[in-house]
Amino acid sequence: MNSKVLKWNFVFQYGYVLTNIFNSIILLPLYVKHIDSATLGIWLATGNVLNWITLTDPGVGDVLQQKIAELKGKNLFKEIGQTIGAGFFASSIILVISILVGFVFYFLLGTIINKDVSIYPHLQTALMLSIIAIGMSLVSFSMSGINQGLQNSADVAIATILANILFLITNVVLLYKGFGVISIAFSNLARAVFINIYNIASMFKALKKENLKAEFDLPYFKKFIKIFSFTSVSRIIIGLSGSVDMIMLARFIPPSMITVFEINKRPINMTSGLIGRHSVALMPLISHGKGKGDDEKMVGFIGNQFRIYSYGVLFTSFMFWLTYRNLISLWTGSSKYAGDTILHLLIANFFFGLIGYFMSNMCYALGDIKMNSLVNMAKGIFLGVSMYFVAQKFGIIGTLCVFIFIGASTDVTYFSYRLHKLGYLKFSLIKNIFGVWLAIVPISLLAGYGCKLLVGHLFAENIYLFKLLVSGSLFTIIFMFAVFIFDAEIRNTIKNLKEKFLIGPFYKLKLRRA
Repeated sequence: MNSKVLKWNFVFQYGYVLTNIFNSIILLPLYVKHIDSATLGIWLATGNVLNWITLTDPGVGDVLQQKIAELKGKNLFKEIGQTIGAGFFASSIILVISILVGFVFYFLLGTIINKDVSIYPHLQTALMLSIIAIGMSLVSFSMSGINQGLQNSADVAIATILANILFLITNVVLLYKGFGVISIAFSNLARAVFINIYNIASMFKALKKENLKAEFDLPYFKKFIKIFSFTSVSRIIIGLSGSVDMIMLARFIPPSMITVFEINKRPINMTSGLIGRHSVALMPLISHGKGKGDDEKMVGFIGNQFRIYSYGVLFTSFMFWLTYRNLISLWTGSSKYAGDTILHLLIANFFFGLIGYFMSNMCYALGDIKMNSLVNMAKGIFLGVSMYFVAQKFGIIGTLCVFIFIGASTDVTYFSYRLHKLGYLKFSLIKNIFGVWLAIVPISLLAGYGCKLLVGHLFAENIYLFKLLVSGSLFTIIFMFAVFIFDAEIRNTIKNLKEKFLIGPFYKLKLRRA
């Protein structure tokens, strides 16, 4: 297993998320200050509509990453070149279609949002630039996917982080120059163009180094695009069903409660995205390892990564349970806390969703793309249909119960079984992990209740920050200690890391001095 590639995969995944969060924190106040409030509001509304353009991408980047990594593992260099050629051609088609669809939305935007977009300063120009930027972004997904498949993860990470820095700088300069919403659109376009140029240059450098050549072969391209008959429909259904809960809730509950629900969802959703990136970072290596035929190593690697990942999910779930009321109260005020019932359901959805996401991504990386897409299609259809009736009768609690049911039955149960049937998940591993959890979970519950009682006794009701920090810190120490005591695999991992990074270098230094 190439640890250098894995390291850069993590840099890419987490660097992308963290720089986006940083940019949002810096830029949002500047948008409010330098852009007319009415124009900014319309821009945000139209941006949601234009995001539908992304549904024209059937997931070319993900498929390219999986296929090229597997072919590289098998040393099928001619097919790698054909796959890259097919990827270039497919990306060109997506670029043209996305821009055409974007222009259709451009002329229909006024009707969709029931506003005359021509009366808002710079808005029409910004929308036109945004359409092109979205198309170029879709192309960048494919270029990044090719480089990821070639195990060229360092350049993908560098390109993405530098592009986000460029986006920030361009935005700030143009905002201060008085370009309004054009600043946002042009910065998005600059970012997308930069990522494409950097990735394409890096790709051809890697191809030259390995004596590979991208070539277009029509029969191979026809074979290549067959997989998209599943992925495209799956992505459209998932994309539409992903926001159906808020659309349905808006019909049946007061707007003020929707705002409270969104506030309570947001920190959990952001954390879910961060933790979920762990499994995404593993995918290129999993595909490459499968191509090389390192099945035994892959089983061990997936098992070790799932053990670490599952502890991260479990720990974060307990932390939310322990500190979330204080977090929301500190952030937006105690009146915006949605209540313990909704919190517990949000945490359950968070837990099952992330465990299932890991299993689903592993199946996809191993080439089980068709079945993965079919299951997600069925899941999206069930979600879309059931949400109408459930939201109408049971409101927020009902919609969360639907998500939990899907997460537990489909994402966790089915994809775990599927990964086992593919031969890459041993039930002995699951049995071992949950055996340890039988000790850790009760200890964590007791520790959590003890921390709540302690901070409640030490601090006044409205001292949210200190309550959050003290209870969170104490619980973290207890949880880590419990994992270290009860999980022998984690103890061995820590011991190996200690020998590698502390004892080993110290011993070598001592020998040199002697």
